[in-house]
Amino acid sequence: MATESLANGIAAATNDGTSAAERLMKQHDEDHHAYVEEADDEDAPHPAPSAAPSLPVTGDPSRVATPSGEPAMSAKAAGKQPAREEQSTAGASKPRLDTASEDAFPALGAPKSQAAAAPTPWSRKPAAVAKAAGGGKSNGTANGKAQSNASSRAGTPASGMMTPSSTTPSQGGAMHLPGRYKEAITLPYQMMTPRVQLKKPVTELLRDVNKRSKATITHRESPSGLILEGIGPVDAVRVGLKEAANQLCSDQKVQVPVPASIRGRIVGKQGATIQAISKRTGARINISKQEAAELLEEDDATVDVTIEGDPFAVQMAKQDIEKIVAEHTSTINSKLKHIPAEYYPFLMAQENARMNALRQQQGKNLKMQVPQYHTWNQQAPPEAPANRQPVSFTPQADLPIHLSGDRQAVADARAEIERQVQELQRQLTLEQLAMERNRHQFIVGEMGTSLQDFLAETGCSVILPPDHDDSEMITIVGPPDRIEEATNKIYDLAAAMQSANADVARQFVNAPRGAQAHVRDMTRYLQQREALAQLERTHNSRIAPNETGNWQIYSPDQKTAMKARTDLMNLVSGHPPTRFQPVDVDSFYHAHLRDEAARHIRDTHGVRLVVPDDLDASPVLLVYEDRAPSPEYEMPRKQPTAQEVQAFQQALQEAQQYILNLMNGHQEIVSKDVEAPAKFHDKIRRHVDKHHQSLPQGQIPVQVSYGGPRQATQQQAHAPNVQLRGPQDFVDALNASMLSFIEQEKQDELERGFTLTFDFPQKYASHLIGQRGANINRLREEFDVDIQVDDGKCTLKGPEAKANACKKHLLDMVKKLEDEATHQLTIPQQYHKDLIGSGGTQLRRLQDRYDVRVDFPRKQADDGASEAGDAKAGRRSQQPPNVVIVKGPSRGADGCRDELLSLLQYFKDNSHSDTVSVSQSQLPSLIGAQGKEMESMRSETGAQIDVPNARDAAGPDGRVEVKLRGSKQSVDAAKKLIQAKSKLFDDTITRNLDVDRRYHRIIIGQQGSNLRNIITQAGGPDDSRMYNRMIRFPKTDADGTNIRVEGQRAVVEQICAAIEALVQQQESQATDFADVQQEKHRLLIGKGGEVRRQLEQRFNVSINIPRQGEQGPVRIAGQPEDVEKCKAHILEITKDQEGETMPVPRRFHHTIANNGQFFRNLRNNHQVTVDHAGQRPPAKPSTPTPNRAAGAAMPLIIDDPSAEADNHHWELHNLNSSAEEGEIPWVLSGPSPEALAAARSKLERALQEAQKQDSIGFLILPDPRAHRHVIGQGGSVINRIRKESGANIQVPKDQTQGEAIQITGTKDGVESARDAILEVLRNAS
Repeated sequence: MATESLANGIAAATNDGTSAAERLMKQHDEDHHAYVEEADDEDAPHPAPSAAPSLPVTGDPSRVATPSGEPAMSAKAAGKQPAREEQSTAGASKPRLDTASEDAFPALGAPKSQAAAAPTPWSRKPAAVAKAAGGGKSNGTANGKAQSNASSRAGTPASGMMTPSSTTPSQGGAMHLPGRYKEAITLPYQMMTPRVQLKKPVTELLRDVNKRSKATITHRESPSGLILEGIGPVDAVRVGLKEAANQLCSDQKVQVPVPASIRGRIVGKQGATIQAISKRTGARINISKQEAAELLEEDDATVDVTIEGDPFAVQMAKQDIEKIVAEHTSTINSKLKHIPAEYYPFLMAQENARMNALRQQQGKNLKMQVPQYHTWNQQAPPEAPANRQPVSFTPQADLPIHLSGDRQAVADARAEIERQVQELQRQLTLEQLAMERNRHQFIVGEMGTSLQDFLAETGCSVILPPDHDDSEMITIVGPPDRIEEATNKIYDLAAAMQSANADVARQFVNAPRGAQAHVRDMTRYLQQREALAQLERTHNSRIAPNETGNWQIYSPDQKTAMKARTDLMNLVSGHPPTRFQPVDVDSFYHAHLRDEAARHIRDTHGVRLVVPDDLDASPVLLVYEDRAPSPEYEMPRKQPTAQEVQAFQQALQEAQQYILNLMNGHQEIVSKDVEAPAKFHDKIRRHVDKHHQSLPQGQIPVQVSYGGPRQATQQQAHAPNVQLRGPQDFVDALNASMLSFIEQEKQDELERGFTLTFDFPQKYASHLIGQRGANINRLREEFDVDIQVDDGKCTLKGPEAKANACKKHLLDMVKKLEDEATHQLTIPQQYHKDLIGSGGTQLRRLQDRYDVRVDFPRKQADDGASEAGDAKAGRRSQQPPNVVIVKGPSRGADGCRDELLSLLQYFKDNSHSDTVSVSQSQLPSLIGAQGKEMESMRSETGAQIDVPNARDAAGPDGRVEVKLRGSKQSVDAAKKLIQAKSKLFDDTITRNLDVDRRYHRIIIGQQGSNLRNIITQAGGPDDSRMYNRMIRFPKTDADGTNIRVEGQRAVVEQICAAIEALVQQQESQATDFADVQQEKHRLLIGKGGEVRRQLEQRFNVSINIPRQGEQGPVRIAGQPEDVEKCKAHILEITKDQEGETMPVPRRFHHTIANNGQFFRNLRNNHQVTVDHAGQRPPAKPSTPTPNRAAGAAMPLIIDDPSAEADNHHWELHNLNSSAEEGEIPWVLSGPSPEALAAARSKLERALQEAQKQDSIGFLILPDPRAHRHVIGQGGSVINRIRKESGANIQVPKDQTQGEAIQITGTKDGVESARDAILEVLRNAS
């Protein structure tokens, strides 16, 4: 092998066109070494380098090598071989022999190409861009040109570790001779044993090593440490260097933090991996063991791996562990909780060039989030030191700095931040000054300057106290020489603010409970409603209320302060004491009122509840707002009227009564202490929660406090009791349940030592633990046992019964998991959104239906990193983008897989898509009210139609794209429909007509008749719902006189022309008046206004007749000639007419009138009207009815029609037996004597006929089906009988309601008609 490698090295050729001598001279000028190495090591793997900071390496430009972990040297490489030593000069070097030259050594051939170096640990960067610590050269290169192909680890050791290097050949062409291997290591002085403590001098120690080794070990001093060089066979060199290093250095101990999620990978199955590393390297390795749930508490949780042993063993083990970490992690989310928040503004200052450079260097591989900090919350800054000395700040763990991205980038950023913090600790101090609280917000924040600008100007930061703290101290943090400048800046900002005074209490001096009490109530309400905060935002001011009612307003200038004061006083005036009602309510009901009853009272009575906190003794405050929905309510800003005050009082009384009824429905509120050891309190809490969850809906749960009663001003240590407070019966029930539970817990406590261990498959341990330990913690609480799982064993500790129950549950879970199946479905990414559904509804439905988990690949960010804070992102990052994983019980997984594939096929069949360009302003009309138009189009076409959001910007032409999706047929139909609407919309224009409001009613017409005619005649739609959209009239006088017409151009133009013509016609109209007696107005109105409508249509005018009880003439409006004709006609029909009186017997009045038909005939045919000279018409007599209606027996039904004549029922009644006696005058009035004569003649004939109608008979047949024989074909039979008898015959139409045939006339005529009917029935056979 060595001979073959030598030949290959000598035969390497170059094709640059230079001669061999020129190339030799050129190579000689370069500082390069040629060493002898066995060829077998040429293709050895390159492990990952260390992530720790590098130390200066030896001047040897060879690659770094690890003296163990390599394949054994072949026999051909045995023995020491001569090797060339490095010859370096400050200037030019001697020509070097190029063993790779084809001309110089044609038999050797070119050396084999080498594999790329391994990437930086825990990083995505390729090794090609990883730079060595010294000189910025790539690891394993000579002069930055060639990369090493050696088999040892190409990495830079951690700080304090030795740096080995070897003289393996590079691609530059160094001679490769077998048996002459050379390697050098650098031992940093800080890790070496002090020389006075060595047993022998270094030279003697190395001489002893050389005696026992086949290699020669030498040393030399360097600024970075002691360099040991070994020459000889590979194994001998490495053994000698290791032995020399062990004698010169003490044992090393390092701690390597690794991600907690990788702990299992490092340990391996039953510790196989970590034991193999320890055996191979000789190092002692210990990894900290923590609870599984604790390891998952944070995304950046780490555990420490402790490595002990000689320097070589420690370094090799460290690199092996880092290699495992690098293979399974690439990104990290880290939280820096040890950095004091007072340094945050300085770390993120715009002038922090070093941090900006770091961010730019890492690019997307690093994300930093430093919280804004200008107001402390829970931890106040420390006291100011004397003489402005540097001060020590305390970190706030709940306010960390977040770093995420490439692990190496995060490590670099963390190191840079910690370095800067060390500088800030030496530079910064603090100063505190007191200032009025209401001026704080004008210093830093929304109403003041930004913290960054303040820092840029003064070099200091500001920390303000929070709103919940009464302190007035402002803390200034910065360099001592800039503190004074920052102080002056704060005074300048505070002094630039103006103030105004608002005496709120003065308006309510007559309040029933006193002005100050009402001010307190109003302040509580306005603060809960955030009305004061809204005023502050509106006017960029600060309002400081107090109980005396003398409120202060702080604003940037006096004008703004005056505006804010005016707005505030208007708001106060709209909330008088009549709007408020305090109610004393026991604090037990506060939570129920706040969470449950408040919404009901607001929706039902329009009253808002202001419920105090649990520790506040204030009463519940009722405030009347409005019965309008709460989101639409606007705060009043004027005094209420007396009518409104009455409504306030009524609503407040109803709301108060509701609350009182709620309290009266429960027993007396009592308190009870239950003796309970403090160690059981957590379990009692869970028991109480379950008890409350089981309560009937609407029942108020008992209040439970632990460790004694709550105090507002002091904290008490846990006391061994639990306090219950609530209605007597509720407290007694919970008390009995708690005592039973506590007794059971005490019994269980005696059995806590019971331990149950059983086999639990290690592969299911993650399922048992759950995300962040959620599952195992839940099971611990549910079964009240301690659960530990490790290396295939599960240990339960607790009461025996509970442990057995938990074991059964876990084994059932294992059985379920063993039945678990996993399907990987290849589904193109474009269908993932449809399969997931809107908001994940489709995905949740599948998971719930089949009891499986469906994992779609997570969308990666541009840098490929998973979303920060997602614990599952690391697992999903390896999921291919077109693979969907279904995991669960085999039956459910199979069903879910089949349905997913069916859905996929459906979406493929309906995945045709297209777009339609529409105007952005058309989108509202396409969507319609509440989406009705859009839903109609989707139903009609079957396509999915997606319109862009309002936030989507339109193109330069103002148009947007509507996306269509579905089958090809449905998409084409939807596209055609939308294009038609778009064409119609594009042709839509809008015109505004200024029309006097007095013409608007005329344009609309009665019930919109004129408007409908105008639109339809112009070619507009017939749908009345579109009328208001096409023509819009102003609603009030304040809206003006503009009529807006919108639609297609041709239609709009015709509508506008019609409206203008109508207006012009109205403007040219004349108005006249006709004097008509009020009693004759009915002649112009007619029944239901029929006569007036006929006159208006006939003469094309508008007629206004005074209402009943009103005096005045009849107004006629229209064109002059039409008005004149209409007036003449009205006067003609209402002029005094000739009259004639005829007496009519009262018993015949209704017979002649015939329900008013006779009067209408006279008026319509002869223009004759009838009145009765002021007499009241007689009451209408009751019409006789057959006795059958009173329940008489029905004739026997038979099938023979001819027998109907003998089997019938007959009744005869006198019509005038019950009528009134006497006469009633009929006064006939008409336009002419001829008309009166004709009317009189008709009346006389009607009277004669009425006198004949003196009898009525009822003929009842057994079978109503015989009626058809009485009527005959086309009524021929009944008409003949009527003519022959002179009687009026009525056959009932509804045979199920009245069975009688009614015959009216003279007695003889009625009986003759009856006989004729019976004769007809006898002949019907």
